[in-house]
Amino acid sequence: MAEFDLVVVGAGSSGSIIASKVANETGLKVLILEAGGSDFRPDIKTPIGYGLTFYNKNVNWRYQTKEQNNLDNRSVYCPRGKVVGGSASINAMVYVRGQQGDYNHWETCSSAEFGWNSVQSTFDLLEGRGDNTKGSHICVSNVEDQHEEVLEHFFSAARDLGIRYTEDMNSNANEGVGHYPITTKNGFRWTSADAFLKPAIKEKNVKIIKNAHVSKLIFDDNRVTGLEFIKNGLKKSITARFGVVLTAGAINTPQLLMLSGVGPSKHLLDKGITPIADIKGIGQNLQDHLGIDYLFEANAKSLNRTLSSWSGRFRSLVNYIASKKGPFALSVNQGGGFVNWKSRNEWPNLQIYFNPLTYSIKRPGKRMLLRPDKLDGFAIGFQPCRPKSRGEVYLNSSNPMDSPIIDPKFLSSEKDIYDVEAGINFVEEVTKSENLKSIIVKAKSIDLEKATIEQKKEDFKKRAVSVYHPCGTCRLGNDVERDPVSIDFRLRGFQNIWIADASLFPSIPSGNINSAVMMLAYKASKSISQQVNKKLASISKEKNISD
Repeated sequence: MAEFDLVVVGAGSSGSIIASKVANETGLKVLILEAGGSDFRPDIKTPIGYGLTFYNKNVNWRYQTKEQNNLDNRSVYCPRGKVVGGSASINAMVYVRGQQGDYNHWETCSSAEFGWNSVQSTFDLLEGRGDNTKGSHICVSNVEDQHEEVLEHFFSAARDLGIRYTEDMNSNANEGVGHYPITTKNGFRWTSADAFLKPAIKEKNVKIIKNAHVSKLIFDDNRVTGLEFIKNGLKKSITARFGVVLTAGAINTPQLLMLSGVGPSKHLLDKGITPIADIKGIGQNLQDHLGIDYLFEANAKSLNRTLSSWSGRFRSLVNYIASKKGPFALSVNQGGGFVNWKSRNEWPNLQIYFNPLTYSIKRPGKRMLLRPDKLDGFAIGFQPCRPKSRGEVYLNSSNPMDSPIIDPKFLSSEKDIYDVEAGINFVEEVTKSENLKSIIVKAKSIDLEKATIEQKKEDFKKRAVSVYHPCGTCRLGNDVERDPVSIDFRLRGFQNIWIADASLFPSIPSGNINSAVMMLAYKASKSISQQVNKKLASISKEKNISD
C-alpha cells in the first residue's frame, strides 16, 4: 500500500490550492486524488468551449436534482466538474467576490477571520495583490474592450432606473452594473490548477493520481488512516500518515463522508452502512442560486451575427488563434451586476446577467453557444442573491459509483418568492427604458408587458434553472450541534480530517461562488499548515527528549 503524509481528495478550485500551499509550507509529501482526467483540452482551455463541456460526461458529473415541487415537478440539471480544475474548468469564468453583507453573516456564524475585512485581504493575496505580487495567484482579466457594443444599451437603461455603472465589480462599492471580469490569462481559461497545482507538481513533493474515484475513508477510532479509491475498475488503497483534506465539493464531499459512515446515523443504517460518527449536519444546509433568462430579438449587433454562420465562426477562430482575442476568448456572460431592487435589506438582492447572444432552439444534451439564433438578440437574466431555501444531499445507495440524491428544495421559502417577483419586475422595467426598447424587435420568451404576475411566476417555475452554485452541505461554524466543521476547518470528532471546499459555506454568497471557494481554500491552507507544523514541532520535541 502506497503511503503519503497528506491526501487531498479533489483537484478542483480548492484542492489545487490546498495541495500546493500546504506542501510548500510544511514540507509534507502530498497526494491529490482526482476522479476525472486532464484539463489539457481545447474545449476547456478555449474559454467559449464551456458550451461543449456543459454536458460532456468525460469532464462533467452531469448530476440531476430530485424533482422539485416548486418548479413544476421538474428535475434540474446540476453540472459539476469531473476533471483537473474541477468546476472551474467548465464554468463561465465570471469572477466576483460578492457583497460585504455575505461575509458579515459568515462572521456572525464563525469568527472575524471570515468577516469582510479579513476576506478582502485574502482575496488580494489570491489575486496577486498586496504581499503576493510575485507568488502563485489566480489571474482575473478585464476584457471589456472585447465585449459587444450592445451592452451599452443595457448600461444606459439601468442608469434610467437610477442604477449606477460600476467600473470594478470587485471593489468595496460594487453595487451597480458593468462588465464582468473573468478568470483567463492570455486568452486561455486559467484555474487554480494552472496557478497553484501544476507548478507544485513540478516541485516533486506533490503528486496527482487522475481518474481515481475515492470510495471510502479508512478510520482507526477518531483518526483517518487512509482511503480506498477505484481506478480502471480496480479498488486500491492509500495510507495517509498525517491526515486527509476533503475538497470534492458540496455534492461529493458529503457523499464520501456518508459512504464512509460519517453522517446522520439513521440514514446510514437505512443504506446498510455502519455508522462511525452520527453527525446530522452532513449533507444538510444545501443552497444554490436559481435563475432565469429572458430572450429578445434585437436590431443591434450581437454575437448572434458573428457566431450563427460557419464563416463567422471561422473568422472568430482565426482571430483567436492569431491574437487570443474575440468571441472565442470570452464568456457569454459579458455584463450585469448587483442590483438593489425592492430589497428588504440594505444589500443588493439580485445578480443580473446581460448576454449579447441567444439560442432559442434547445437540443437535449447540448448547449448551443456556437449555434446561436441567426437574428441578432440578447438575454437578460437574474438570480436572487441570498436564497433562504435549504435543501440536502443524501445517498441513493451504498454503492460509491451511484450518484447521490440532490434536493435543493428550490423556492421552499416564501421569502425567495419575493425576490423572484422583484427580479421579474426589474427585467420588465429595464426593458421598458427607451435605451433598450428602441433596439428590441420582440420578446422571444414570455411577453412581460402583457402577462399577469401569476403568469410570470408560473413561467419562472417552468423555466428557471440552477445557476450551478451548490454549497453549504458541511457547514463551518461555532455551533457544535449544527455545524459539522469547526473554524479551524476540522471535521468535528476527528483529529485529522479537514474540509476546504464550497460545502463549508454557512450561507451562499451573492454572486458566482468560485472566487469565494478559492479564497476559503487559501485561508484553509494557512490554518492546516499551522496545525501540521505545530504537530511536527511536537513530534520533533518528543523525539529529542527520548534521544
